[in-house]
Amino acid sequence: MGISKTQGIVLKYTNLGEADKILTILTRNKGKLKAVAKGCRKPKSSLLASSELFAFSEFVLYKGSSLYHITQAETRETFYNLRNDLLKLSYAVFFVEMADAVSEEELSSERLFLLLAKALYYLAEGEIPVGLICLAYQLKVMDISGYRPSLQRCVHCGKTEVQEYKFDIVLGGIICNACKKFEKNTIKISSGSLETIRILLNSEISRLNTLKIDNTIFNEIDKLTKRFVEAHLDKHFKSLDFLNEIKNSNI
Repeated sequence: MGISKTQGIVLKYTNLGEADKILTILTRNKGKLKAVAKGCRKPKSSLLASSELFAFSEFVLYKGSSLYHITQAETRETFYNLRNDLLKLSYAVFFVEMADAVSEEELSSERLFLLLAKALYYLAEGEIPVGLICLAYQLKVMDISGYRPSLQRCVHCGKTEVQEYKFDIVLGGIICNACKKFEKNTIKISSGSLETIRILLNSEISRLNTLKIDNTIFNEIDKLTKRFVEAHLDKHFKSLDFLNEIKNSNI
């Protein structure tokens, strides 16, 4: 029954009994795991803050017969500002839902952990447009998961110098106009959108505050990214539906 210490972010939880929770935590060095937080729903519990959704904490754990158990937790960040803004809160829920979908039990992914932590931090801080954070986050998650978009050359013929490209959702890369006979599920994509996707993939989220893109390019990338994510993760995110309802309602 080994005891270990790790940083972690709460992705979701289930209430257990009258005062406990089972937390799903994305950890820095142990991957995703489930842990029981005994008594965390009591007002004076030392685990109260660390058992909330999005909480970033230092956890001390021991492995039981089936689940981990939390013996101590030191909260580093609660991202409290997210709870004061329905739109930001909805984005944050989508971020953790996506992280949950691509992570595996006890399979370490420090890159995913750090990406989620940074995305939540900059979302809460409000220094970078939320739409840009969301696009960058989704593309980077796909990269970490092994689905990095192929943007340098046509996925069929290998051409790099052409006037018009489309993006093949199934193959995950650009296809030139000379290879139209291979088209299946494609979206037309401009050279400006291609370059912007490269920037989003290769730049730290912290540097996105200097990136300016017009609405046409943003909408083009947003449409492509949604279809790309859903096709390759084979999952429809309910949180994304709610997020779109909020944006469309102008709340």
